This record gives sequence, structure tokens and C-alpha cells, in this order.
Amino acid sequence: MVNHQIKDVKIGVGVGVIKFGMIKTEVLNILGLPTEKDIEKDFETGDAVETWDYENYGVAFSFDEEESWRLETITINSSNFEINGVGLIGYGIQEVQDFIEEHALGSMAFEDYSSTDHPNHELIDVDQSNMFFWFTDEVLTEIQFGVQWDEDDNALWPE
Repeated sequence: MVNHQIKDVKIGVGVGVIKFGMIKTEVLNILGLPTEKDIEKDFETGDAVETWDYENYGVAFSFDEEESWRLETITINSSNFEINGVGLIGYGIQEVQDFIEEHALGSMAFEDYSSTDHPNHELIDVDQSNMFFWFTDEVLTEIQFGVQWDEDDNALWPE
């Protein structure tokens, strides 16, 4: 299902009308209740992240306790979402690499996260854009992107 209010990915800003820095009630007012909610705690810091999954749209929003429960990360897994007019989910590794280069998103770091449970699980990390491109069997299955940060690790919340 496509929600045209949240179709366009804006790097460092958000997706459509949903912007980094929003609080949970603002997202709730736009999209309604999520399909699923999950809270994960960092055992070292004690901080938590609450993720709201909207399975019907193919998107999840993560709110960070350390940032006063503001929206910090968005995860998409549907080709309905577009970056510069292109829905990348389902593309191969080389096609995504070419896209990243053509659109000057930043330098790429490659990591292999393959395991017994998840063979052929790879990542392209584009630090300058704060984006992670996840691949299974060399096909893009998920993109995570977040707010931009300054050199002192302060969030650069969009206007």
C-alpha cells in the first residue's frame, strides 16, 4: 500500500511529511497506530529505542530515549519509497552502488553480516548520508537512514 504523504525519502530529513525529530504523537496523528511496537534497551547505557512498525506501508520508525524520544531512524523495506525518484528495494548490489555514486551519497563501506541463520547477508554503509543498505542474496531488502549529526555528536534536526 502506498501512502503518498510518506513516499519520498529525504536524506537527513525524513520520509514525506514525517521528519526526524518528531515525537511519537506527531507520527501517530499522521499514520495512526502502528502494526507492532518494540522496545530495545542498551544494556551498557540503559537507554532504550522504541520502534513502531507499519507493516502495511513497509516502514518502521525508531524513537530514541537518549534524544527525548524523538524520531531518529527510519527503516524502509518497500520499493514504494523513493530516493531521488527511484524505489531501490529489490535492486542488486551493483545497481545500488551505481546509484550511490551517481547521486553522490558518499563513500561506501562494505560489511558481511552472513551467519548460519542469515547466509548471504551484506551491508553497504554510507556514513556521510547516515544510510545502511541491507542485502540478502545480493538483493536490496532494507534501507535504514537517520538524522545527520555534527562533529560533536549533536543531532541536526530538520526544520
